[in-house]
Amino acid sequence: MTKRDVRRGVVRRGVLALTAWWLWMPLVALLVWVVKHVLFGGFGQQDQSYVPLIEQEFFPHGGPVDAAPLFWLWVAVGLLGTVWGVAFVADESGAGFRGWRVRLVLAVVVLATVGSLVRAGTGMWDDDKDAGRYYARATVLDVPAAGAAVPRSVLAVTEHTRKGDGGRCDLVGTADVPACVKTEPMPDFGFEARTASYAAAAKALTDSAGLASGVHLMGHSLHYLPDAARGGGVWTALLDGSGEQPMEGVAVWDGRSNTVASCAFRGGHAFGRAFSGTGANSLRNLLAERFPQLTYSEQDIWGYCDGPDPQTAQPVVVISVARQIGWRQRTVLEPAGVLVLRGSIDGRPDMTYRKEVAPGELPGAVYPGSVVRAQIHEVQWLGGRGAKDDRGFGYSHTSASTNANNPGEFLLRSKADGHLYYVTPLVPRESSSQVVVAFAVVRADRAGGGLNDLHVYVRGDDAPSVNLDVLASRMVSYMAQQTSITISAGAGGALQEIVPFGRDMWRGFVDFNGQTQDYVDLSGDATVKPNLVSLNGSITAPGGQPTPAPATSATAPAPSAPAPTAQAPAPGGGCGADPAQLTTAQLAACVAELSRALQGRVQDPGTARP
Repeated sequence: MTKRDVRRGVVRRGVLALTAWWLWMPLVALLVWVVKHVLFGGFGQQDQSYVPLIEQEFFPHGGPVDAAPLFWLWVAVGLLGTVWGVAFVADESGAGFRGWRVRLVLAVVVLATVGSLVRAGTGMWDDDKDAGRYYARATVLDVPAAGAAVPRSVLAVTEHTRKGDGGRCDLVGTADVPACVKTEPMPDFGFEARTASYAAAAKALTDSAGLASGVHLMGHSLHYLPDAARGGGVWTALLDGSGEQPMEGVAVWDGRSNTVASCAFRGGHAFGRAFSGTGANSLRNLLAERFPQLTYSEQDIWGYCDGPDPQTAQPVVVISVARQIGWRQRTVLEPAGVLVLRGSIDGRPDMTYRKEVAPGELPGAVYPGSVVRAQIHEVQWLGGRGAKDDRGFGYSHTSASTNANNPGEFLLRSKADGHLYYVTPLVPRESSSQVVVAFAVVRADRAGGGLNDLHVYVRGDDAPSVNLDVLASRMVSYMAQQTSITISAGAGGALQEIVPFGRDMWRGFVDFNGQTQDYVDLSGDATVKPNLVSLNGSITAPGGQPTPAPATSATAPAPSAPAPTAQAPAPGGGCGADPAQLTTAQLAACVAELSRALQGRVQDPGTARP
């Protein structure tokens, strides 16, 4: 065998080894796709989940252009193997490393390896920041004043800005994740108040809904739907099936009455699938097969009864969906409209995809609440990495015990313009403070055209301080004064939830045995007379005989938002007198004054006394 034959054999073995080294991972990935697509073709979730995963981890834009960091790591590993392969061939063939061709190939491969590692490193370093950049395009920081009066919670951003266009943005941040700052206080939306807590609605609907075995309340589908026509709202949830039991319908509770109603999939509106169904009954598989490019979160599924009478109304399931898109070297979720599901004569779900939804077309939220939560989380990037890491800039949901199960994304209807909004009280990020320093507000009744603007209305430092723990304490005290009943606050207490409404007004729900029996309205600055409303009545199952609800008793004439009434102050020195000698109004004023003093000490630990 000649020396040339030996070299050819070595080169051939080297090429085969390098080919296997480069292709084994793509071939395994292709094999997994074939198995999922062919063998599990009838299981849409298996087929759907794989392609978005490959796009997310390797090819956000469908190819090597702006590929994800993991792709470049794979390239770097492949090139390192190539260096070994070239060295092996050069040594075994006797060519050595003196030839210029071998040196040139090694130099090119080493440089390509370094370039791939740099590309992967910068991609991993900027991955979380790129998510912030995407959501920052639809985020506006609304501050009540400029200059020296800028709130401290937003100084990390406003200290480094330049003049904006004067329209959408008065100031623009100069960080690598630029912020849009508007000098404008939060408008008076005048949100309509709710009449029951999330916990009470979950208890009422869970205990009283579902008439067939195998049917259960789909917990994540529990939604509050404001109703402009009746000036109130209803809680709804899906009565989902399981196994081979299809979905039953939609349960409805208005939060006031003692009856849970439901509209059922039956007759000409049959529905032969269920989210928790298996095999041919799986709605999730069917959705994945029909709409492989759309994704959704559990909290973005809700339903309603299309008709005035639930007994004859048609149940409708709505899913606020999103689409995974490429953004720089990663993927992000972009709102993509809604899926509307109805029944049919043959039981096959009638599914309609609506890419755009205008306000008023559907009674609830059409913009994904899960995307809103992501937008709020990424606010921390508006001042750049330095402001986020070194100064802890950003906002978080409250961790107050009363709102532990439902801290934000409250769906409320504005009395000012009639639109639906997600409203979330926010506290400083990386802080133990529970003082509400901002409100996140996003339009919820409009979808299409990308992200809806997130307005973060920052409260001024001189605004009346609001602390949900202090509000809970005031509500508990007022309840005890008016009813001689002592209640506790928190996730396991009677005071379950505190929701904002109106201008600086808050409503706390008092639940007994899982039912909202009372609610307390008060203002954050204690300038409005508190309002206690008692709601009575037991919950009965659908089809049962409803018990007439007793007349509502309240300290105000109607169970609606209280009219602003000045709080009567206690006489000079009255708070130091015997409480039994004080009037109810004087006691309430003393409790409010004590709460303000306590809140001031919480915010300034240096003034605390033993």
